[in-house]
Parts: sequence; C-alpha cells; structure tokens
Amino acid sequence: MALISPSDLNKKVSQGDERLFFFYGRDVGNMEKVTKKLISKLVPKDAQTLNFHPFDAKNLDTAELSDAVLAVPMFAQRVCAYIPGFDANAVNAEDMEAIKSILSDIPDTTTVVICADGEKVFKSKKALNPKNKAFADFCAKVGTACDFAYRRANDMGKYIAAELARSGSQISNYDAQYLANRLLSDTALVENEIEKLSAYADGAPVTREMIDLLVAPKIESDGFALAVNILRGNAKFVFGRIDELVAQRLEAIEILGTISYSIMDIYRAKLGRSSGKTVEDIMKDFAYPAYKKFAVENAFSDSSRISAERIRKTLSILCDTDLALKTKGFAKGGDILALEECCAKCMAVRD
Repeated sequence: MALISPSDLNKKVSQGDERLFFFYGRDVGNMEKVTKKLISKLVPKDAQTLNFHPFDAKNLDTAELSDAVLAVPMFAQRVCAYIPGFDANAVNAEDMEAIKSILSDIPDTTTVVICADGEKVFKSKKALNPKNKAFADFCAKVGTACDFAYRRANDMGKYIAAELARSGSQISNYDAQYLANRLLSDTALVENEIEKLSAYADGAPVTREMIDLLVAPKIESDGFALAVNILRGNAKFVFGRIDELVAQRLEAIEILGTISYSIMDIYRAKLGRSSGKTVEDIMKDFAYPAYKKFAVENAFSDSSRISAERIRKTLSILCDTDLALKTKGFAKGGDILALEECCAKCMAVRD
C-alpha cells in the first residue's frame, strides 16, 4: 500500500505475502536481482511449472492474465503472475481498465509482479511520464510500487566493499565510491566490474590504479538519454546531465562520441522503420550484438516521433563539432563549451 525504495523493499520481499508489486526505474540490474529473489520466494523452482505465469507485456492478453491471477495454487502456497517490460503508454484504454480491474481484486494466494524498466517510462531525470505515473500511483494504492533509481555513491560504495570482501579482497571507502561514480551506480555494471577487479586483485586490495586500468566509465546509456533529449529539445536535462558527466571527469570528446553513436542508432532505426523493417531486421542488417537489442528497441520506439531530416541535420552538427574537438587546440574548458554550443545548435534545429 505504498511507494517505497529498494532498501525498504527487502522486508516485504522477505514476508512474501504482498499481492501486487510494481517495479520501475533505471537501475535494471538491481531490479532484476530483487525480482528474481522475490519470485523464488513466492514460488520455489520445483513448483513453478504449475504456479508461475510469465507474460509478454507487448502482447498481453487480459483474459489470460485474469485466469492466471484467479488460478488456485497447485502443490504450492502461492501463484505468481509476472509481467516484465511493461509500459503504460503502450496499453490502450480498454486494456488498461481491464488490467486495473484484475489488479484491484487479487486473491490472497496470488502475487502479481510487474516490471517497467529503463528510460522509456520516464519523461525527465526523475519523473515518470503521465500514463506510467498514473499506473504507479494506482499500484501504490492497491499494492507496492518501488522506484529502482540508481543508488547514491555512498550507498553503492558500501555495497561494492561488501561484495569485494566476500570474494576475499578489500577496497577503501574512497575508492569504492570512485568506482560507483565511474559506473553511475549501475548495479549490473558494478557487479560485472567487481568480478573483474576481484580476479585481477587475487586477494590483494583493489586500488584506484586497478580501477582506472580495468574499468571504463559508463556513459553509453547516458548517451542515449542525451541523444533523445537533444532531439526533443529538452535543454534542462541535456545541460544538467553534461554538467554531471563533466564533474565525473569525462572528456568532451567522450560525451560527444556516445551521443553521436546513439543518434546513429536512432537514425538507423528511423530508416528501418520507414522501410517497414522490424527490430530483428535492424539487428541483423547492422550486425548489432545480442546485448544491444534493448538499445535498438528503444531507438526504434523513439524514432517514430522524430523526423529523419531533423536527425540528419543533428548528425551534421555533431560531425562538425567532432572535427573541431579533434583538430583545434581549445583553452581550458573550451572543449566543454564547444560541446554545449553543439548541443544548443542541435536543439535549435527545425524540420
């Protein structure tokens, strides 16, 4: 009956008797960990064949969902219905009313877990877009809604130190927070880098030098968020995020590069979409690796609201700025100013 944080969620997951969970947020790695733990708690693996009902959010059949929610547990204590990839914007009004009706009257022996992950459900850095906000508010009234935002560097630093300690290595609080900031507290990336650092350290303390050697800064997802907001003209988000990345000591050329890559993804998706291609076609035609599918899906979705001409003009400005950053000797801070001027020009583009 509330909107809570992931840290407050542990108690509810341990209890395992809540009937509705709605998870959303950018820290997909943490969301997936908690969801997996929750589902295992609700329906043990040996009982999942009869009592665990996963659904495809993009092709959700409300009648089938109703049947699953009302099902009686078979040789288990609970039934669990699981809907990953949910986006209220993609649900028509009739289906949304049906879903809310189902969720308003869940039996005591059923739990529904709904996950809406990534950028698509947000309209800004912190706020959900209107339809997802309304759905989150509804879920918070009849069950539990949880925002999996990226953790603060201090909190993620404690998590990093604890995980490294379990593997036999140590790290200072300062360096743990440095690693958290370098990866923007993205749980999935943090866990991957912890494994890498632990293996490299081989029982020795993990140092700043090891982090700089092995861990690349995480800016790819920020590149997509910046790209989309540049194309939409959201200056507040764009300049605010650039300031944050600069504070993390990222170079202007790095930030520009990841923005350019993401806008190229959007341009490819736009051309593919206008030619009647699917996400799978784009993945194949441009030889995207499997782990990029989520990025391609986002580009495919967002490209529908942006004209090809606007994207082409934006890419031209980015190319000119890339050349300038690589060939001109800017005074201190001049490269960041050039990047900001580039973004301003891009946001001023008209079709």
